[in-house]
Amino acid sequence: MKKPANRTEVALKAWKTRRIRSSFTKARAAEAASKEALKAYCEKAGWKIAFFEGKTGSPRTGIVDAVSFRISKKNSDVLDFRFIQLKGGKAGVSAQEIARLKKAVTLASIKWQIAAFDGETLHLLPDE
Repeated sequence: MKKPANRTEVALKAWKTRRIRSSFTKARAAEAASKEALKAYCEKAGWKIAFFEGKTGSPRTGIVDAVSFRISKKNSDVLDFRFIQLKGGKAGVSAQEIARLKKAVTLASIKWQIAAFDGETLHLLPDE
């Protein structure tokens, strides 16, 4: 890495670094606040929520950031699902994002499975 030639270059580099880190910090804070607000809303409204995150806790790529679900109020054998894209801070919603989210709903795959634990081993039916 080359050394800066003078104090002006050093100051400019420091300013750029602060500016980049500030944006990153604001984005992470907005994301965290959005998640907490959504969790609180879901809890109050009777929905369970699952967030899709990477191992580091950062959001994964893709249009669906979270799924909320609950047992239907009309039929206890039916589940209601919502695919959620989480926005925070000053982020807006585009028509393209809405279209992608609607498409994700139509592409969702739902299958059944039974998990039975006999005290020693967990058995999954059907075992794919």
